[in-house]
Amino acid sequence: MSVYTTVEPVQLELFLSRYALGKPIDFSPIAAGITNTNYYLDTDSGEFILTLYEHHSDDELDYILGLQQHLVKRSVRCSEPQADRRGELFSTLNQRPAAIIKRLPGQVLTAPKLHHCSLIGEELARFHLAGLDYPGLRPNPRGVDWVLPTVDMLDTYLGKEDRLMIRATLLAADEHDLQALPQGAIHADLFHDNALFTDAGLGGILDFDYACNDSLVFDIAVLLNDWCLDHQAELIVDRVDAVLEGYQQQRRLQAIEFDSLPVLLRFAALRFWLSRLYDASFPLSGDLTFIKSPEAYRQMLQLRSSTTREIEKIFHPHRTG
Repeated sequence: MSVYTTVEPVQLELFLSRYALGKPIDFSPIAAGITNTNYYLDTDSGEFILTLYEHHSDDELDYILGLQQHLVKRSVRCSEPQADRRGELFSTLNQRPAAIIKRLPGQVLTAPKLHHCSLIGEELARFHLAGLDYPGLRPNPRGVDWVLPTVDMLDTYLGKEDRLMIRATLLAADEHDLQALPQGAIHADLFHDNALFTDAGLGGILDFDYACNDSLVFDIAVLLNDWCLDHQAELIVDRVDAVLEGYQQQRRLQAIEFDSLPVLLRFAALRFWLSRLYDASFPLSGDLTFIKSPEAYRQMLQLRSSTTREIEKIFHPHRTG
């Protein structure tokens, strides 16, 4: 597990007194996570997650937690931050900003099926529509402007072929003028382990640490690169179809969004390769740290870069439908 900041019982009791959530019944660290400290928190009024944010500024938390509250009010199924007695969504615990989030029902699925792909596509579109009038603004913390300085920091870990792939991906992104795509609030990290499902359907979307303003279709690219893969990281066509059909039940994608998807799949692979390589190369100190391997996304970037035409064929029926 990743626990960077330990919370003692007396600290928890004092922090919880700020809320009208009752007394703690159970409190235990969560054996997952990379950048934050998370605990299960059960009180006599419900089940929650206590998160201590290790690297977010107050402005970033205003955006992230405010967006979640905004979405919940518009009936999007997502994690809901709890306001304290003063109406604040976060405050200080053990020298870290901390928030209490209502725990969502359901479990993470290791192998989502077609109907799960359809459900998450539909909910992502509802998320995007509901977020269009969210007044907050946060540039993508892992966008194009982040790539170049990160590549510089990782210079000794990258080979010649790596740099050529990165340069080609950035050039393709620039040629597609991604700023011209429909923009809004996005999740930016909607992997299958950031959604919970019950027997009845989607329990909700969680982990908004990278939520930001960017092209809406970038969210779809991130999702497809995780939810719709075979063991060789090839896209599984019927899963892609399920995601897009679910999404377009709520929001129709524009032609320019379909045209941009192949390059955004490449950029999404680049973004997660570099961020995982950075985490592996410069690990944080904690009780134990959970670091995901970067190699899978390096290989995915190679694949996405060499199969652009095949990918375009997958999206063509939806673009013309």
